[in-house]
Amino acid sequence: MSASRKTFRDRTMIAVAMTPPIALLLFCVSAAATWQAEAAKIRPMLEQSFPPELIDSPVAQAADYADRTSREHTHSSRELASAVNAINEQYHLLFEVLDEQDDLFENLDEEHPLDTYLDDYLAEAAPLLEIIKQLNLNEASIWYANEFGNPNSYSSGLINFRGLPELLRMEFRGAVRDKQTDRAMEAFRLFQGLGIGPTDQVSLRLLPLVTQSIATGIWSESELDEIVQRIEASPDLNQAWQNSIRSTTLAQAPWLLRGEVVETWRRDPTPKTFAPSLRLQWLQHHEAFSRVSGIGTFDAMKRVMKLQETFRRESGSGLDLALQIPTYKQSYSPGQSKDYLATVYTRVANERRHAQTAAAVAKYKLKFGQYPVTLDGLIKVNLPASVTLDPLGVPFHFESDGETCELGNVAIWFTDSRGYSGSFETREETLSAILKQFVVLKFR
Repeated sequence: MSASRKTFRDRTMIAVAMTPPIALLLFCVSAAATWQAEAAKIRPMLEQSFPPELIDSPVAQAADYADRTSREHTHSSRELASAVNAINEQYHLLFEVLDEQDDLFENLDEEHPLDTYLDDYLAEAAPLLEIIKQLNLNEASIWYANEFGNPNSYSSGLINFRGLPELLRMEFRGAVRDKQTDRAMEAFRLFQGLGIGPTDQVSLRLLPLVTQSIATGIWSESELDEIVQRIEASPDLNQAWQNSIRSTTLAQAPWLLRGEVVETWRRDPTPKTFAPSLRLQWLQHHEAFSRVSGIGTFDAMKRVMKLQETFRRESGSGLDLALQIPTYKQSYSPGQSKDYLATVYTRVANERRHAQTAAAVAKYKLKFGQYPVTLDGLIKVNLPASVTLDPLGVPFHFESDGETCELGNVAIWFTDSRGYSGSFETREETLSAILKQFVVLKFR
C-alpha cells in the first residue's frame, strides 16, 4: 500500500517537474511559428511602396545623398548654426520675454523697454545674419537629414538648426519696430528659404508675427501682394511629411527585413527590437499614416485621430515581450506623432488663412480709404470667401465701422480638460477638446 502511494507521489512529482519544460517547448514552437508568419508579411508590404531593386539596395539612398550634397557646404551651414545657437543661449531670457509679449507691434511710435536688449542681440548677431544671406540654406548641396516620427525634439541633422529661425524672427521683429519693411521682408524671405518642415521647427513659426505686423499699417500694397504670394507658396507640409515617411521607411529596410539594428543619422539606433510583429506594426502605422492628405481639413484631422485611436488600442502581447532582443523599446512614439501632425495641419492652415485675410483687410484700406464692413467685402481685393474660414469652417471674428476694425483669429491646439496639451484615449475626446482662443488684431 505504501509502495503504491510512493509510486503515485513519484509520478506526480515527475509530472510537475515535466510541466515547465513542456510549456516552454510549446511556447518556443508557438513563438517560432508567430515569428515566421509575421516576418513573411513584411516584404509584401514594402513592395507596395518601393520596387524590389530599391528594397534590396538601400545603400542607393546613401549614395544619392553623397552625389548631390557637399561636405563643404554642409560643414559651413552647421558651423553657422552652432554659432547662432551660442549667441541665442546668451540671450535666452530675451527670447522668453519676447514670447510672452503680445503688444510689441501695438504702438511702433513708442519705445519699448525691450528695444535696447533687442538692439544688442541684433548687433552681435549681425555678422552671422550676413553669412545667412550669403549661404543659401535651401541649396540641395546642404544635407539636412530629416526623419519622420520624432516631433518632440529636433531630428538628426536639424539638431543644430533650431537657432536660425529664432534669429530671423528676432530680425523681423526689429525691422518691423524700426518700420524698415525692406529689411523685414528680407528676413521673411530668408526664413521661408530655410524650408521649415513638420518638426518642432514649426513652433518657431514666423507667420503670426507677419500677421501682427500687417495690422500696424506699415506695408505697401506691393509688399502685401508679396506676403500673400509667399504664404501661398509655402511648402506643403503634408507632402513633406509623406516624403519623410518614405525616406525613413526605405532607410530602415535592413531592420524591417532582417532585424538588423542599423546606424542612421540619429545619435542612437532607431529600432530597439527584432520582433517581426513589431517591425510589421511599425510599417503598418507608417503606411497608413502616409495616406493622410488634405492639410488643415477637418477630414484630415479625423483620419489622423482614427489612426491614433487604433494605435492606443494596440499593445505588445506577452509573446511579443518575450521575443524582444534585447528589450521592447522604441525611440519615439508614433501615437504622439499623429497628435502632433494633426495639430500642425490645423495650426499652419489656420495661420496661412488668417495672414491672407489680414493682408486683404490692409489692402482694402489702401485701395478704398476705409475698412470693409464685413469679410464678404474682401472679394473686391480678390480674396475668396473660403480663405476667411478657420480649418473647421468657422468664419474669423470681424468687427468694423469703416474707420477701425478688428480681426479675430482662432488658434487651434489640442488640450485636456485642464487646458494642458497632450494625448487622448479616443478620437472623439481629442476633437471635443479643441480649444479656440481669440487673438484680436486691432487695425490702425
